[in-house]
Parts: sequence; structure tokens; C-alpha cells
Amino acid sequence: MRKFVTSNLAGAAVALVLTVPAMATGKAAAAQNSWPAESLSGKLELVEPGQRVVVVESADKVPYDIVVTPRTRIKAGDRVVGLKDLAQYQNKDVTVRFVPEGRGDMGRAINITD
Repeated sequence: MRKFVTSNLAGAAVALVLTVPAMATGKAAAAQNSWPAESLSGKLELVEPGQRVVVVESADKVPYDIVVTPRTRIKAGDRVVGLKDLAQYQNKDVTVRFVPEGRGDMGRAINITD
């Protein structure tokens, strides 16, 4: 019986030692894999509120699909604008701040500049 208790304690100790470094490095590894935020200026070509996506065409005529999250700040001048209201600004000049991620370019801020 004593041998059984000792082996369970040893197994738990090994599992703990292997788990703690993985948890500690998980946050650092995630931080290393994130990209810095970028800015893009262009024309607001398309707004798809149902898919939470806007398409911005750069000066080079390259379309960028920007994912709009609940945290994306959308402004027209000094006014805060909702995603549904953004469609009225199609073909206007915009500046977008976004972070490229594996799941798409995640919008941080969209500013109507026209």
C-alpha cells in the first residue's frame, strides 16, 4: 500500500513539473507570435455588417479585408459610428489601424477622413 501512495505522489509531482513551465511560457510564446499593428489609408469599398467585414482599397488598388470586432473603434470626424452606419461612407477616404493575424486582418480603428 505504501508503494502505491509513493508512486502516485511521484506521478503527480512529475505532471506538475511538466505543466508549470508550459503554462509559464504559453503567454510569452503567444506574445512572440503576435504581429505589430499596421496602418492603411485608402477608400472604403465595401461594408458587410452581417459578416463583420469591411473592404478598404489601398492607393495601390489592393483590396484589404478588415475584420470588425466589437473592440474596433469606428469614427467619422468626432462622431462614433456603428458598423451598420458605416455603409453610408462607402467610397470615402479612410484610415484603418489593424493587426494581421492568422484569422485575418483584425481592425482596431477605422477613421473616416473624407
